[in-house]
Amino acid sequence: MWIPLLALTLVLFAVWIFSPLFGGRRSWATVDHATVEEQLLKERERLLRALKDLEQESEAGSIGEEEYEDLRQEYLVEAAAIYRRMDSLGIARTQETS
Repeated sequence: MWIPLLALTLVLFAVWIFSPLFGGRRSWATVDHATVEEQLLKERERLLRALKDLEQESEAGSIGEEEYEDLRQEYLVEAAAIYRRMDSLGIARTQETS
């Protein structure tokens, strides 16, 4: 009685272990990488827009020079961190906007 139960357990375990090889699903690592890539690209776009807006505000005289430099430096530090993270993950920079 216990031999068929053991055999069934081993078969189910083998199917569970080898199912990623035969399934059409993406691996969890690919999903996580894609999600991280999307987040980094969105954050990069947000920072690039913020830098453009900051430049326009400075040219219009809406903010002072000291505040402009402080915010610009902050945005550049954040952008550098994002680019380092993108490089570490092998995410291409080809989608940059000017």
